[in-house]
Amino acid sequence: MPDSGKLKVLIVDDEDIVRDFLCRFLTLKGVHVDTVESGAKAIEKAQKEKFDVVLLDVRMPGMDGVETFKELKKICPQSKYVMMTGYAVDKQLEEAKKEGAFISVKKPFNIEQLDSMLDTYTQALDKRKMKVLVIDDEHIVLDFFKRLLRDLDLTLVSSGEEALIKVTEQDFDLVFMDITLRDTSAHLLYPKIQKIKPGLDIILITGNPDTAEGLMHLPNIKGCFYKPFEIDKVLGVIEERKHQKGI
Repeated sequence: MPDSGKLKVLIVDDEDIVRDFLCRFLTLKGVHVDTVESGAKAIEKAQKEKFDVVLLDVRMPGMDGVETFKELKKICPQSKYVMMTGYAVDKQLEEAKKEGAFISVKKPFNIEQLDSMLDTYTQALDKRKMKVLVIDDEHIVLDFFKRLLRDLDLTLVSSGEEALIKVTEQDFDLVFMDITLRDTSAHLLYPKIQKIKPGLDIILITGNPDTAEGLMHLPNIKGCFYKPFEIDKVLGVIEERKHQKGI
């Protein structure tokens, strides 16, 4: 496992020489690096592991960089994506930019530009706090999370309507969601959240274990906490998530 706090980068390029150069360069800078040679392998890798930054070649055989980027963003919406090209493909780069790609770099690489990009991402990682959304209509529950998770970037909402607004506006590392809310239920809210942010992990919270039936098998449901909460279990999940995210 990579060290906690280390920037994690995935390099996606069909040219061995490019992957080898970037891998050596980034490793010397203290970055944890993985490399793959195709879009399909990048998607497979991202389904198993999260990355802070993905460097994507625009032109690759089979699935090109823009297509790969669109698929990866569904799996890892919080990653930063950098498009790489040695060709005049302004139309593809513009398409990637509209879809949310962060920046583009030209081959052959400018070392100063790579250094500057690396510094930007590393500083952002150092300052980053875990972003958690709590959805519950009981003020006592919201107050519990507010006190317990005060060191995190915490958002508290008391309705499904508010939750959907926040999920649309922000990226979260984890969501705690009450199964039964006054204006909706987890059965209805879960698919709406996943449509907005595919792959967003959710932990259910409830005072009645029977209400969790039919939800626990769903993708991205990572567990269920029962009221009254066991503090050690909540903190344990937070620490595990921090480790997974490299926060």
